[in-house]
Amino acid sequence: MDPVLNSLLDHYRHRVPLVSGHVGSLTDDETRKLREMWHMLLDDLGRNEPFPVLCSGGGRDDGDVTALTFEPLSSLNIKDNKDRAQQYASDTESQASVKSTTSIRSGIKGSWLGGWLGAGSSGRNTPSSTRSSPENSIEDRRRTETVQEYVTRMRASGSDDSGEATAAAEDERLVPSEFRSLFGDSAGERSFRTLFWQAATQIGDPDSWVLRFLRARKWDVPSAYDMIRKTLEWRAAQAIDEVVFFGESQLHHHTMDSGLSFACTVDRLGNPVYIVRVRVNVARNRNIQAIKRFLCWQIETSQMLSAGPADGRVTMLFDLSDFTRENIDIKLLRTLISLLTNYYPETLGIVLVYVNSLLFSSLWTMIAPFIDPNVRTKIIMAKTTAELTPFIDPEHLPVDLGGDKEFTYQYAPPTSAENSCMTDAAARDAAEAHYGKAVDAYTRATREWLDEGNSSNNNSNAAAAAAGDDDTTTTSDADTLDPGACGRDTARGALHKATIALDPYIRARTLYHRTGVIKSDRTVSF
Repeated sequence: MDPVLNSLLDHYRHRVPLVSGHVGSLTDDETRKLREMWHMLLDDLGRNEPFPVLCSGGGRDDGDVTALTFEPLSSLNIKDNKDRAQQYASDTESQASVKSTTSIRSGIKGSWLGGWLGAGSSGRNTPSSTRSSPENSIEDRRRTETVQEYVTRMRASGSDDSGEATAAAEDERLVPSEFRSLFGDSAGERSFRTLFWQAATQIGDPDSWVLRFLRARKWDVPSAYDMIRKTLEWRAAQAIDEVVFFGESQLHHHTMDSGLSFACTVDRLGNPVYIVRVRVNVARNRNIQAIKRFLCWQIETSQMLSAGPADGRVTMLFDLSDFTRENIDIKLLRTLISLLTNYYPETLGIVLVYVNSLLFSSLWTMIAPFIDPNVRTKIIMAKTTAELTPFIDPEHLPVDLGGDKEFTYQYAPPTSAENSCMTDAAARDAAEAHYGKAVDAYTRATREWLDEGNSSNNNSNAAAAAAGDDDTTTTSDADTLDPGACGRDTARGALHKATIALDPYIRARTLYHRTGVIKSDRTVSF
């Protein structure tokens, strides 16, 4: 006897994934709307219009994630990064070269941090007239230092912040300094073809990606189509392909090292769980542009972790243990919600908030109005471990949250060796050519699927007319035509394999690759 599934909790209790509106569980009407969407998308792919890659000059620090807030990382001046790392390695000898805490806060948009997050590609630190103590210099550096700069500094100094030798010091360029877009796109623009396929193949099935937008827009095809176009325009403007290409190397090192957010387990439905340790987030330790890039990279990486049964969904667990006023960060939360709502729809499964704090209760009244009503329905408050276990098995819940899973977050910076294949232009060209052929084959199979549906519609309409039936809008064979028909299943499988083969050339390896969570075949095991 099938279990009764009246609520989200019922799905978790019986370990039954939410499949309504997903590939393999579409109604006739949903299949028809998926076909309508593909008709529109294939027209756009045929036109293949370009979208500009934009940057914002000085950037904006107002928490509006839709603003163009960081420029493509390929415009970074690598020599400046090396020079700064050398300066940092000799802080005690040259204190005047590092800004004081006060000048950092007031002049961040004009500093080199603005350079890698939106203020131009060649700005250096302006020497401060106030000499900083060694302790302040280290704190200032941690506010702004990227992972690449950290590794370069380690190589220059031969030690970490405590003076101990580190293997990371042996490496310098973690990824190639030259970025190359797919399909021969220029540095200043991305084609519709590049944007669409690079986004749509991340979780394996392009249909799954398209269906996210249809579900998010309540199956309103024009609205979902408009959302896809705005998402692709945003991905071009923010050069998201460069964010994943450079990966961790250009993320804020202190944010990565502190373990603000990481995936380390799965929930009862098999969705990866991202734990957000709110206590380590202190807004003054970095600016909003840095956190935007970090969040974009995290969400892009989550697409690999949530492929398969999770179908792109993740669970977020906000751990508010030891939460204080210093950890209040409305901009971060607004940024995360805006990203997930506007550009990564249907990525968020549920949100577990582990908290027992009067301070948060007051804060919640400020946060709630900014949260989309659909998102609010996914938020579950938990004051005890027992209130978390209906959603995450005790054996999968980390010990520090009251579970049985032994896990300690420890960040190991990347090495150049793990991304060495990114320098092999010939191998990249071969993988990209194979990927392009797989894209073309899937496109042809999709056109055949649509054409077969059109033929079925025409035959049904003709039969209805011959029978004297004026109503030709009833469900036809076309509406029930399996989206995997006309060889699409075979083409989809080939496209997925080509995507996996190309990935190491266009995406820097992540901490999940280094720790063995993501395997070479893209399977995931926590």
